[in-house]
Amino acid sequence: MRVRGGWGCGRGRRPWRWPIGVKILDEINVIVPLVIYTVALMVRSVADALAAVPGHVVAAANAMGFRPLRRFLTVDFPLALPVTIAGLRVATVSNISMVSVGALVGLGGYGQLFTEGYQTDHTEKVIAGLIGTVVLAVLADGLLLLLGRVLTPWARAGR
Repeated sequence: MRVRGGWGCGRGRRPWRWPIGVKILDEINVIVPLVIYTVALMVRSVADALAAVPGHVVAAANAMGFRPLRRFLTVDFPLALPVTIAGLRVATVSNISMVSVGALVGLGGYGQLFTEGYQTDHTEKVIAGLIGTVVLAVLADGLLLLLGRVLTPWARAGR
């Protein structure tokens, strides 16, 4: 007995698909969870950064007649930027380390060095993948740190 339906189950002509029209072994299935994870990290970081803006500074901006949007763009956001960039650095390095998991579902990428090295017992491939991941994470973190210093010169002025 053949089961008919839009899911593509059984011996149908179409490969099995998610209800949203994406194959199981599609890179979107790695990208979406990483984006959700990054958004979760950044929401917390941005909320903490905005909560750390001193109340007397916000009160002074309000007393000077700043409207909410102008106050956010010229007072709140610049003061919250160092903490926001720190959160972005954490999210970036976390994503770089987690992208290698995509190789476990057959999508390749630099995580393929881990899986091939482990499956064939070649420690060199695993070490190469590890070094590549660490170097990429350190470079991305360094670039974001540099960007943070360029965008917030006042953050280190008192040091």
